[in-house]
Amino acid sequence: MEMIDQFLSNALGSDFFAGGLALGAIGVAAAVLRLACKTLYDVMARRIWVSLTLDNRSAAYRHFCVWMEHNSVLSHARHVRMTDSKWARGTKGYAPAPGRHWFVWCGKLCCLERDINEKAKVGASHNQRPMEVLNVTVLFGQVQTILDWIAEGRRLSSTKDRIGPGLHILKGDWWDHVGDVPRRSVDTVLVDDDRIEKVLGDMRWFYGASDWYAARGVPWRRGYLFYGPPGTGKSSLVRALASELSLDIASLDVGRATLTDDDLREAMMCAPKGSLIAIEDVDAVFTQRDGGEKRSGVSFSGLLNAIDGVAAQEGRALVMTTNHKDRLDPALIRPGRADVHIELGLVNAVTARQLFDRFFPGEPQLALVFEESLMGQQHSPAQIQGWLLANSADPAKAAKASGFDPMQHAIEAR
Repeated sequence: MEMIDQFLSNALGSDFFAGGLALGAIGVAAAVLRLACKTLYDVMARRIWVSLTLDNRSAAYRHFCVWMEHNSVLSHARHVRMTDSKWARGTKGYAPAPGRHWFVWCGKLCCLERDINEKAKVGASHNQRPMEVLNVTVLFGQVQTILDWIAEGRRLSSTKDRIGPGLHILKGDWWDHVGDVPRRSVDTVLVDDDRIEKVLGDMRWFYGASDWYAARGVPWRRGYLFYGPPGTGKSSLVRALASELSLDIASLDVGRATLTDDDLREAMMCAPKGSLIAIEDVDAVFTQRDGGEKRSGVSFSGLLNAIDGVAAQEGRALVMTTNHKDRLDPALIRPGRADVHIELGLVNAVTARQLFDRFFPGEPQLALVFEESLMGQQHSPAQIQGWLLANSADPAKAAKASGFDPMQHAIEAR
């Protein structure tokens, strides 16, 4: 103990040791102060800053980009990146470079942080793109402020440079907006009666009947089955209905081998709002109940549960198409799963004349000749359209329909 006391006495008497001890104490105090300041800053930042993170797998990402592009909030950005990807509609070919970008909007200081991960890919295998993440931060703001910006972008994207309904495809575990499909009028879908107007009226009623369903304690669901031979306009009708009702189309490929029952249920539950869900050629996937022929990763019972199970989607019409209604299990197309059945079949000569009038306007006499040439016959709209396309340069020959062979005219056109 005496040796220790003597050592401490000598050390404390040394100016060098005392200075080192003081510097150490100052360093510890500085570290504690820095930690305290960082903790205080984090606490304050959580209270005065609000942030929202988006990635390019979600529609909200695209809508926020549209909002920024429309309002030119980053027009002053000095660091940009040339891009071929769809940053936003109307883009000038470049987007903010990865990193932080500050801007002021409506008197609020905002920060956009963009990160691009070249290793992580999103999208289909033939059209993959890097994963992009946006972190949007607003000083003294609210989350609702950012959500309002996204909502405005959604409204802008629904009207700006839009050629028709948006098409969403299920990619992995998210819905990817792959573009728009050209708008189509219901008048272009050829049938011999008014069944198209009836299904349009029914679907229009459904999308406005949420309160009606709620008042009766009925799930807000409605299913449609379009059936008939190939080329009769089933897919065209889906697009026409979406166009007329300003809906998007969420296309589901239930025949994909990697799609499971859980994936299907979740996909239908989180399908884009303001859309209809389309399952085309369902007969090519399910021909019998479980235990029979199975051509999909989704089981028959899984499909039924996704349509009207306990956790089934609501607020979006489901449309199934098939070339062979007789091959479908009655359980799949019963009321509650397919409430409205619409047959799209071959059309007669009077209806075929309508298509001739569209191809050759101002030729009423030739249209009458065309109608008389097909009198007593029935053909699919696709066959008639193929014939008219093959003879689009010769209205007289098209009208006579001489040698009209539904199986050969497409080959002759090529």
